[in-house]
Amino acid sequence: MSASNLKVKFIEYNQPPLDSGEYKITVEQTIKTKTSGKIAEEKFSQVLDFVVSGHRFAPLTKNDIYAVFPPSGNLGEYSNALPHITLKRSTLPWERSVNTNDSDLPWVALLLFRESEKPTPQTIKLKDLTGSAAKFPGFTKEAGQTDEDELTVIDVPKKLLAQILPTQKEVALLAHINELTDANDKPLSEALATVLGNRLPQPGEASTVHLVALENRYKGAKGQEGEFDYQGAGDNDLIRLVSLTSWSFTCVNNQHNFTALLKKLDRNPDTLRLPELPEKPENNEANNYLKQGYVPLPHALRQGDKTISWYHSPLSSGQSPDKLSEPVPMADALVRYDSTSGLFDVSYAAAWELGRMLTLQNQRLAVELFNWKRANAQNLNQLQLQVLHLPFQGEANDSNVNLPEAIANWFADLELLKGIPFNYLVPDERLLPPESLRFFWVDSYWVDCLQDGAFSMGRVTSSDLKTDTTTRSGTSEIKADELITGLLLHSEVVSGWPGLEIEGYSSSIKDKSVANPQHKLTILRRERLSDNILLCLFKGEVKTVDLSLKSQSVNCGVDPIDKVKAPETVKITKGLRKLNGEQGNESIDVSCKSQFGGVIDIKALAGNLAKLNNKKEEEFTSAQFALSMIEGSQKIRFCM
Repeated sequence: MSASNLKVKFIEYNQPPLDSGEYKITVEQTIKTKTSGKIAEEKFSQVLDFVVSGHRFAPLTKNDIYAVFPPSGNLGEYSNALPHITLKRSTLPWERSVNTNDSDLPWVALLLFRESEKPTPQTIKLKDLTGSAAKFPGFTKEAGQTDEDELTVIDVPKKLLAQILPTQKEVALLAHINELTDANDKPLSEALATVLGNRLPQPGEASTVHLVALENRYKGAKGQEGEFDYQGAGDNDLIRLVSLTSWSFTCVNNQHNFTALLKKLDRNPDTLRLPELPEKPENNEANNYLKQGYVPLPHALRQGDKTISWYHSPLSSGQSPDKLSEPVPMADALVRYDSTSGLFDVSYAAAWELGRMLTLQNQRLAVELFNWKRANAQNLNQLQLQVLHLPFQGEANDSNVNLPEAIANWFADLELLKGIPFNYLVPDERLLPPESLRFFWVDSYWVDCLQDGAFSMGRVTSSDLKTDTTTRSGTSEIKADELITGLLLHSEVVSGWPGLEIEGYSSSIKDKSVANPQHKLTILRRERLSDNILLCLFKGEVKTVDLSLKSQSVNCGVDPIDKVKAPETVKITKGLRKLNGEQGNESIDVSCKSQFGGVIDIKALAGNLAKLNNKKEEEFTSAQFALSMIEGSQKIRFCM
């Protein structure tokens, strides 16, 4: 589906069907006859007890969190960004309330602490939550909770907390739902809940963000602005808060935002190649190998001698015209020797041996493959056609041999290089330095050798080899327009923006031209190989790649702050984004609370945004506030 047909809906809240608590269901059934009184009327009833247990004290896990922004551990230009956390369970912020008299309110908030202010998290047991010097209101344990349950708390001085804590109205404005839909408003994925912070990071300083639980901590009648209950604490007294999760980041210069990082990616060279040696006659042979993506690696020979041999990964710097026409008895048959340089090329031998080792490591599949080959020896010709190049199978094979699902999936995964150790893909770290982008062609001959090694289970005798040799003939099924190409991205963008969107095209497109959807390539595989490395495989030759952010992943904030000063010492503005998503021409001044540490007056800001959108302040929802606060993200284009 084209990105232009996608929409993101902003929703004020997603209340759970039932509030947390204990419930009883009484079921009654009455039996009686309509035409006869022979059977006396009788009633049967049953009372069923159940508990609805919303999240309360336990720390959130990685499975609960979709993303945080700014990214955990990152250094970047975030001086104009309001931190946020996006949760996978869309009801979580509303499973309880900050005010026992108003169940429609969220019960969590994001608090940003600067380096000099950050409290020390403590892991305590539930029985120790109250009774300490830090203020925490009494509570009643719910079903399933025990005194030994562990939770994380932070103790914050009342004077500091009073400056950074959002008001009850602001808590409601800072939580919303977003949902990805098609042009007909049909949901395309699960709705996500997002909680925004109310404080801007300090440039040149580390910040720590805590998602804190505020269940029933505000007091006041429904419809009125409740006040946080400090329980009579003085300015220097500590207030205890339950921290559900936390992360830290550092706000530095403006060269570490999404667009700046992508624009500064290392593209020299475009493909996975080591730098060439100085131009000298004696280096010509080596440079020819280096241009093709080869790297010199230590090689231990069978006799115990050691040498240096050439190796290249399946991620080639050019399209390989070779095809493996018949199986080989062992990896040594694929070793190539260059008499000019006196060095071996062990690339395809390594691929064959790797395929064999990976299959042997998967003992259950190796046994299943061996037994199945023996049972279907008479149909091995059809078998081989099914096994090779599974992603590109054309018309259905007429063979009566049914390939077991596990085997079919195994060879399909090998075709897409799944399970291949990273050092086989990138044998030298210099091929993919930090903050770099590299394109490649998948070497089909390398993949053939990998699959042949995997298929060699049970290839013991000369007759086995002869049988496989017969079946290997005529297996070149990949057409010229069905090759696999791809990219490797090594950047903070991978870890920092999980909503990264990638689109590949088969034509070269100028920077400001609109891509033709008909030239868009199918993504065969997209996978994070590590925190900062992303692999993407396309069906066909990719010539243009667009990188952008999904609308759900765009952050909220104020207009960029260029001066390297504390946010409270500079003028902060916010350009108007209309409620239809279009960027307006007007802007408003953004005020901070008491000029303290960049804490935005969210209530006043929402009121001004409401006026610019011709809305009443009391009718301006959290969804409309989030839409108005979105900061746009540029699409960055790379061409081969």
